[in-house]
Amino acid sequence: MAEQKFNNTPFNLKPKKQYQSEVKTKENSVFEEMNMKNKETKQTSDTNGYPLSLSVRRQEENLYEEMNVKNKGTKQPSDTNDKQCACIKSCTSVTICWGILLLIMALRIYFTTLLIHKNKDLLRSQLNWTNTSTAFETQIRDLIAENQNLTEQIKLMKMELSLGPEKVCNTCQEGWLHFESNCYAINDAELGEKKTWEEARENCKGKISDLAVVINGTEKKYISDKSWKSSGENGYWIGLRAEGGKWTWVDGSYLTDNSWIQQPPSDGLCVISVQNEGFKSVNCDQKKQWICKKRL
Repeated sequence: MAEQKFNNTPFNLKPKKQYQSEVKTKENSVFEEMNMKNKETKQTSDTNGYPLSLSVRRQEENLYEEMNVKNKGTKQPSDTNDKQCACIKSCTSVTICWGILLLIMALRIYFTTLLIHKNKDLLRSQLNWTNTSTAFETQIRDLIAENQNLTEQIKLMKMELSLGPEKVCNTCQEGWLHFESNCYAINDAELGEKKTWEEARENCKGKISDLAVVINGTEKKYISDKSWKSSGENGYWIGLRAEGGKWTWVDGSYLTDNSWIQQPPSDGLCVISVQNEGFKSVNCDQKKQWICKKRL
């Protein structure tokens, strides 16, 4: 009867402490009931004898079984509550760990991006300093060349003053070669001092002259003979380059004798003089030696 009554009564999930207090209360009431029955059985056993004690034992066994069943019923909700608490704690721990991991990843991405931007800024500033340094070096070289040109002009003026007006007309300054009514400067520069066609022309202008313009075959032979230690494409710049599909001298005139140079005119080509080989066309940006010319 006790088992049927317990199984038919639905139980609700309660907190663990509440269940424990209820169990203790029920156990105390059961023990009090057993004590009362024991007292009654003692009195009846004293009067009637053996059979009553046997029935009391059966009642005690039934009461113990009923208590065990109730204890099992009360343990189940407490176990369920423990599992729920453990699950909540584990879920909270996992959530905290994921949050910390995501924070670390976000900080790492942020600082990595910051370092990349700083490196780019440093490289950009270093490149700017390099470009500035290169520009300064170019300006220094130009100033040195201009200083040399001014020094040569001063020497020429001093020479003209010392020789007098009658002798100046037939004399070239020191370092220049005289041929017919012209003076020529054969600039056989070393490897590190060679210049492009435009740079060579600027150098000649600084000496109050220009790249050599060849008038006739006699002057062409003289220029070629003075192109010392030249061969192949290693020659001396002269004042002839391709402009608008024509070979044009620096004085604006066109080349009249096309046999002087075999290559057709193409923009970006300039002409060099090679010893014993005549004239050849090469790229204007190549570094070469050069020949300046000015009239007396």
